[in-house]
Amino acid sequence: MKVGMIGLGRTGEGMSRRMIEKGIEVWGYSSTNYESACGQYEAGYISGCVTSLEYLVRAVKSDSKQYTSAGRIPGIFQITLPEQKAEDTLDELLPLLEEGDIIIDHSTSDIKKCQELEKYCSKLGISYIFSGVYGANHAINVCSKIFQSLSPGNATRI
Repeated sequence: MKVGMIGLGRTGEGMSRRMIEKGIEVWGYSSTNYESACGQYEAGYISGCVTSLEYLVRAVKSDSKQYTSAGRIPGIFQITLPEQKAEDTLDELLPLLEEGDIIIDHSTSDIKKCQELEKYCSKLGISYIFSGVYGANHAINVCSKIFQSLSPGNATRI
């Protein structure tokens, strides 16, 4: 499985590192700091890095001609950007995708905008999942230990 990670800040890097540990190939793209992305690649936090969204789509879908019994393996793209940057990035990304591809949006976008985007993507045959950090970031930081304790990797087996 390959995933394109758009946004390699603290959140994107952390997600990438966990996916890499689970054997998922993660290609990264940072519109603001390619040198930092190269450093993350050298450290093993991502499988590769690219200089544009077009190249990210190509990297993730380089073997998209492979099929399973369920059909073509989709391109999966995760976005970990602030609201306005996420919207601009989606405007650039959507024309590069095709039916069956998947977007997972971890941005801070407004829920109503995300609901509209989900409807629009659905018309294109693209799946859109909003999994954003919605609400006060301070509260999320305070509660982070709770969220971490609930993650499947931290479950205690009985």
